[in-house]
This record gives sequence, structure tokens and C-alpha cells, in this order.
Amino acid sequence: MVIPLSQIKPGEKVKVIWLASENHMKQRLLDLGFAPEESLSCVLKAPHHGMSAYLVRNAVIALREENTTEIFVELN
Repeated sequence: MVIPLSQIKPGEKVKVIWLASENHMKQRLLDLGFAPEESLSCVLKAPHHGMSAYLVRNAVIALREENTTEIFVELN
């Protein structure tokens, strides 16, 4: 089942399926490693819809919730 990245919990591992961002943000996310078929996991999720951190390509990347709703993933 494909869900937005914003819905995963800390410790869950997922695979990126597609990005629904506008071109400039889509390219930035791709550069950070949020590319289709890339595996990642949620490291930290801030309360009240704040920033969340994800382990991608051996780096921890923090994203705003507005960006995580545009990344669609599938649970591994």
C-alpha cells in the first residue's frame, strides 16, 4: 500500500515510490536521496506536525511535514 512519508512512524522502513512535488522541490528531494526505489527509515518525528528526520543513504535528513506529504512510499 502506498502512503505519504508523513504517515510513517519512527523505526519503520520504507521504499520511495514517487514524488508529487513541484519541479524545484522535486529536484532538491532527489538530490537528498529521496529517489524512487530508495530505501529509508524514520529516525525521529517531532510532535505537533513539526520536522521529521529520516535515514537516507547513511545520512540523517530532516524535512518539514509539508514536504513529507509529497513523498509517497511503500512499507518494506
